[in-house]
Amino acid sequence: MTPGAMLRPGDQVELHVDRLAYGGRGVARHDGLVVFVTGAAAGEVVAARVGRVRRSYAEAEAAAVLVPSVDRVVPRCPHFGPCGGCTWQHIAYPAQAAAKEAFVRESLARLGGIADPAVRPIVPAAEPWFYRNKMDFSFHPDGTLGLHRRGDWNRIEPVEVCYLQSERSAALVRAVRAWARERGLAAFDPRTHDGVLRSLVVREGRGTGERLVGLITSPAAFDAGAEFAAVVRDAAPDATAIVRGIAAGAGDGAPVTRVEVLHGRDHIEELLAGLRFCIGLETFFQTNTPQAERVVAHVADRAAPAGRLVYDLYCGVGTFALALARAGARVAGVELAAASIAAARGNAARNGLSGVRFTAGDVRTALPALVAELGPPDVVVLDPPRAGAGGKVMRKIGRVGAARVIYVSCNPTTLAGDLKELLPFGYRLVDVQPFDLFPQTYHVEAVAVLDREPGEVRR
Repeated sequence: MTPGAMLRPGDQVELHVDRLAYGGRGVARHDGLVVFVTGAAAGEVVAARVGRVRRSYAEAEAAAVLVPSVDRVVPRCPHFGPCGGCTWQHIAYPAQAAAKEAFVRESLARLGGIADPAVRPIVPAAEPWFYRNKMDFSFHPDGTLGLHRRGDWNRIEPVEVCYLQSERSAALVRAVRAWARERGLAAFDPRTHDGVLRSLVVREGRGTGERLVGLITSPAAFDAGAEFAAVVRDAAPDATAIVRGIAAGAGDGAPVTRVEVLHGRDHIEELLAGLRFCIGLETFFQTNTPQAERVVAHVADRAAPAGRLVYDLYCGVGTFALALARAGARVAGVELAAASIAAARGNAARNGLSGVRFTAGDVRTALPALVAELGPPDVVVLDPPRAGAGGKVMRKIGRVGAARVIYVSCNPTTLAGDLKELLPFGYRLVDVQPFDLFPQTYHVEAVAVLDREPGEVRR
């Protein structure tokens, strides 16, 4: 009989949860079939309601906890469960951090084929609450403003409080929600393309105290900008920048094509690792400033940059590149988004750093061009998106033959796959340092250091 053949959607079964999986769910087995259980903690027994059933696994939701885990705690937020902002408020923070360290180790061993990978103890967050410097709150056609519900992207949880960003942020959300309802402003409906309001963005400079509040709308006529700015200034008198961003696409991820300043300026500044960065409505920047500083310090230490040529791939607005240049490296940064490269150049000038150059382009074509112009680097630093760099890029990095590669990852599964592509080029994994930048969620940052063995021939 096929494992779990008798399991059907809607069944309620008793499960013993062995561990937590990357993705946030507990892992159990029923008649040999792996079952991923939402809302569970490691080491507990739950009564679970079965959802999807596939040939190799099933999914279930914990309906009742029969034997609680020693790591189970009472969630702090009244919205926890329905709200998709957090997944692990029911798990004590030390256990969260330990599980993330295990994710990194298991991914490298199971997916990367690296036996007994040298994973250092995770660096936990000093403050697991109110740590995010950026939050996006979505409008729904039913008049709700809040965060997407867990497992249902089409519904919004109307949050009254939130323990991820500062306490001032929740008050701002409440004020904007009340204003939009009173004004009768319609939310954008992606099915009909009617409506105006799409999302509310709140960015906070933790090192500067500056705050940006952005209203993302459709391109439809909008004559309430001044009113919106007045509402924000009443709720957040310290707002440095109040803007309207216009996005024309249907999906939630539609890019902003134009920004209108409603009050102040179009950006805020943030301090990170002693460097000053300009952050606009759409700028990518690490959401946990104190932990990001620890990551930057670790990368700079392991790069030993003084006098070395460093290529910073997927450099964004220059977070690593500027820290390395300040430490004495000659740095060449590459990033696909031209707007990020413009910001990186501005950040270099803002910090008085001249030993760094930035190029807008695809890493796959820009990397060989840099080598032809500047020669092979001593160190390659890369910080790709969650999907990873991919085999083509990793093989190009392998052929460049840098003495050291430092890979900054926000996804241990794609990190493992990418390192598997690089190792055959004569590299060995020195160690991996996990950092928890995202408390109350399953996400984890990791910095992998690889050295090329002397005398190895590039493939």
